[in-house]
Amino acid sequence: MTNKPTVSDVVAERVQQVRKKRGWTVKQLAARCADLGAPELSAQALYNLENGRRDDSGRRRRDVTVDELLKLSYVLSVAPVHLLVPPIDGHAVVPYRFIEGVTTTPGFARAWIRGQSPIGRVVARDYFSEVPESEWQEPPGQWSAQNIDAQSRAVEERGEGGTGLD
Repeated sequence: MTNKPTVSDVVAERVQQVRKKRGWTVKQLAARCADLGAPELSAQALYNLENGRRDDSGRRRRDVTVDELLKLSYVLSVAPVHLLVPPIDGHAVVPYRFIEGVTTTPGFARAWIRGQSPIGRVVARDYFSEVPESEWQEPPGQWSAQNIDAQSRAVEERGEGGTGLD
């Protein structure tokens, strides 16, 4: 892995860890993929995904696609969040980077992926606006309706109010 692992690097490492935890070889995982409707995830494709074929600069030649992430999550019987974010205690101060300039903890990253909390310098009102009304529950912790409005105003007015560890 390069000094700054990408999200694809994390997913590839997590796929390998979960596969080994299940006691499966790459060939066995490929067979399960084929049996469950993802024959394109052949043993060779999985070897390349897990090992992250690199170019001369050390960067991964091809990122893990969203389709692959979802198929592997299904085949490995884990939620996609568990392949996207390492299983580190939610309050551990281990930085996790989704995008250049935005670093957060694994706990905040998991909450972001689950739709529970924005990260970075975003407007909380916008972040929560895509939750269907039938699924809306006041998010746990700091995100009461009042706090969402206050944070949103602060970001809009002064560019402040980031969340996570940005």
